[in-house]
Amino acid sequence: MIVSHGVPRKVILHAPKNGFFFVIDRTNGKFISAKNFVDVNWATDYDANGRPIEVPAARGDEAYDSIPGPYGAHNWHPMSFNPQTGLVYLPAQGVPLNLTPEKNLTHNEVAPGKFASAAGWNVGFMLNATPPKAPAFGRLLAWDPVKQKEAWRAEYVAPWNGGTLTTAGNLVFQGTADGRFIAYNATTGEKLWESPTGTGVVAAASTYLIDGVQYVSVAVGWGGIFGIAVRATELQSPGTVYTFALNGKAALPTFVKYQTEGLLEGVKYDPKDVPEGTAIYVAACAQCHGVPGVDKGGNIKNLGYVSTETIANLKDFVFKGPFRDQGMPDFTGKLKEEDIVKIQAFIQGTADAIRPKETPSTGQDKQ
Repeated sequence: MIVSHGVPRKVILHAPKNGFFFVIDRTNGKFISAKNFVDVNWATDYDANGRPIEVPAARGDEAYDSIPGPYGAHNWHPMSFNPQTGLVYLPAQGVPLNLTPEKNLTHNEVAPGKFASAAGWNVGFMLNATPPKAPAFGRLLAWDPVKQKEAWRAEYVAPWNGGTLTTAGNLVFQGTADGRFIAYNATTGEKLWESPTGTGVVAAASTYLIDGVQYVSVAVGWGGIFGIAVRATELQSPGTVYTFALNGKAALPTFVKYQTEGLLEGVKYDPKDVPEGTAIYVAACAQCHGVPGVDKGGNIKNLGYVSTETIANLKDFVFKGPFRDQGMPDFTGKLKEEDIVKIQAFIQGTADAIRPKETPSTGQDKQ
């Protein structure tokens, strides 16, 4: 229940991926208002009938920066509403991407150089290598759904931060992509407390009472579509449930540093295969594994930091491989064995290209 134009209204509050915060009458589905809670470039506003006022470029044929991008201005991470403050606490983000509409989309077409085409990318837009001009961001927004206006915000170092929990004690809890669990003053946004979590947090917390003691629990673990290949912490840990209470004294678990040492070496390849291998890698591997040795990797390993044996025997992982039950596609019928040789060349060739070069000795160190 909120008060709109002096009249109490039973409403639905919704902040979808498109960047606009919607207030809808839940008794009859009628549109009340919509306002962008992040910058958007596909529409200028919504009209009185609840239809977007689109800009021409949103349905054009040219490459453009999609803001918000396919990851959404708000993804599935839960938001929360506090009836005492009248505010919604919203995990907002921006992951702009440069896209080109595919007017002649061929379903499940496998095309070297076409992003993720061998893995089923069928969204009708080409993801371009051109970097977007707008920066990525992540933030916690306290949003007033009556005024359709931001009340306060907390900025983070990366997108894909966890869902929110707000309590009757005027608190907001949220986990972050960079491995923290934070409590804020729900009215002012002042940070009151935080704890390290060892890895990024995606889920929302919950609170409950047992024998008169209030607990706050949060499932900590990094993943989701953004977390597959990207992360914002140097630490990793298995999925863990953390439970906090006032005056709690239990020690935090041991955190483990993410492996970014031991850059791949020793896989034999022909440098002439690298260009074709690059295009095949873009079509089959880049969406989950990133650029070998360049990207950090997320909850899936970057292939620049796996064992020599793994890449040398890559076809055993690509065709009816052991990780199919964990979500890795089977590329049987989509790639050929000679394609795998070229992917190997790209992976090892990229690792060799970025490997730090030893500084030549001047001989002075012997004097």
